[in-house]
Amino acid sequence: MKSLLTYSALNCFRNCPRKYQLRYVEHLRRPERPDALAFGSVIHAALESWYRITDDPHRLLKVQALIDAAFPLRDADSEVRHHWHLARAMIEGYAARYPTEPFEVVEIEKEFTAEIRNPDTGRESQTFVIGGKADGIVRLDGELYLLEHKTASSITSDYLDRLWTDTQIALYSHYLRELGYPIVGVLYNCLLKTRLRQRAGETQDEFEIRRAELAAKNKSGRSTAQRQEPETDAEFRARLADWHAAPGAFHRERIYLSEDRMALLTEEVWQITQQYLDAKRRGKWLLNTSHCFSFQRPCDYLPLCQSGFNPNVRANLYEVVPPHEELTQLTVSAGVDDSF
Repeated sequence: MKSLLTYSALNCFRNCPRKYQLRYVEHLRRPERPDALAFGSVIHAALESWYRITDDPHRLLKVQALIDAAFPLRDADSEVRHHWHLARAMIEGYAARYPTEPFEVVEIEKEFTAEIRNPDTGRESQTFVIGGKADGIVRLDGELYLLEHKTASSITSDYLDRLWTDTQIALYSHYLRELGYPIVGVLYNCLLKTRLRQRAGETQDEFEIRRAELAAKNKSGRSTAQRQEPETDAEFRARLADWHAAPGAFHRERIYLSEDRMALLTEEVWQITQQYLDAKRRGKWLLNTSHCFSFQRPCDYLPLCQSGFNPNVRANLYEVVPPHEELTQLTVSAGVDDSF
């Protein structure tokens, strides 16, 4: 039985073999999940539903209900409620911006497995297959593109330039080609996440301090300032709607993929599989400290590595969860092992 290689596992091993061992061999994972990732997952699920029910006249209501279900604690937790407001406003703004599409949806959340081949001989790997899930495949101007959803805090020229370096999507394009989808590029569907927050208003003490400061600046020694009341949900939703109606709230970028680049990536995949086999054979998983901090936060496994892999830290901070949760059905149907 061949083992499944996903882009996440491949990239993890490339960046830090020790992190790979902890997640994909020992199946350790931190229980908590960063808010940014959770929010992105909700938006991805909402967009999946949006494009699956394109002929449903009530599809926005159904997608809104899906978002509501994703934030069950919104009435008890102010931060959860904040993300609920943002998610609903983003999708409502998206629906208003794109009531019709210039493309035809061919596949949504397309899962696949494909053979990894030796680039020199063309022979299939006897150990691995590669698998993944693409957000979508669309036909635009008579050609097939991957549709890739991105949530971002800002879209700058640097951000758009980085899209070209998206190794995951280039790999997906190559292997989906082998499965009969002649993909020529990627349509990046970027949704901006606003920094607006619902105004909390002032406490009576805060108001008295502010009024006294204003009065001190006035020659009369008085102030006509009024206490700032909390912003209502309706008022906040109206501000969010205005923000998402602006031209920069959504952006689409079309990128073509060169044959040379995809050929280089397939060579890299093969080399990483060989490095993995060597590490597994020798039982040597190197620790790459240059990747202990990335994406403005520490690696999930930093406490364990810092402790010298103390079993008490392991037991208290981590749980055992098999990898590739998003591809469970894929691995079962493909008949492959779930560990790279």
